[in-house]
Amino acid sequence: MIVLNYHRLTAGEPTDPWTLSHTQLATHVEVFRPGLISPQTFLERSRDPSFARTSDVLLTFDDGCESDYVDAFPRFTDDGGPGFMSFIITEMVGRSGHLDWAMIEEMHRHGIVFGSHSASHPDLTRLSDDSLRDEVTRSKALLEDRLGGEVTLLAFPYGAFNRRVWNAALDAGYTHMFTTQLGYHNGFEPFLFSRLCMTNAMDAGYLGDHLANPCRNRGLAWRISSSLGQYRPVMQLRYR
Repeated sequence: MIVLNYHRLTAGEPTDPWTLSHTQLATHVEVFRPGLISPQTFLERSRDPSFARTSDVLLTFDDGCESDYVDAFPRFTDDGGPGFMSFIITEMVGRSGHLDWAMIEEMHRHGIVFGSHSASHPDLTRLSDDSLRDEVTRSKALLEDRLGGEVTLLAFPYGAFNRRVWNAALDAGYTHMFTTQLGYHNGFEPFLFSRLCMTNAMDAGYLGDHLANPCRNRGLAWRISSSLGQYRPVMQLRYR
């Protein structure tokens, strides 16, 4: 199972590496659509060992950009499409270029699955314990209040995390936490999930190569520790 992570989409020219044009996204969709699954299927099977090395693809969007509603929502839900996950910075809701609560609630009614991307998008590893707790609990509580159900998904801002961050998230009630590490979806802890963070420098060929082998660009330390069966303890030490 492979998780892809996008941010903003635009009809014009991208102004930063994490914004993709509609044309760029269309070339990507041709590559990943055959394997695309719903968030519900992912959540049902995410910890199933038989699911770990499949070519299924989960689509996620970070930051709660308005293009989630304008561009991605119709593209991936029309005609019974599987939808995607959208991770929301709750303090940005309603601001220019971002989703408002009416959009979020409509998308939620049509099967889009929402998670937290924190309250204000700081590097969680740099916060005090009290600020860290506030960032992960306040965003979760607000989403749950607006959506009327439990929110258990968290995407780490900037992909930054360590043991203190994931323990705070576990204490807050999150069950699935998404990073920007490379590889198949299953991380070194059962609640951590790897994603490829897409940029507009990654063309359809790059994406196709990634789907064929999500671990191809992982570093030497991963290769050695994995071959020795020591990947988990090495990563636990790294992210202590």
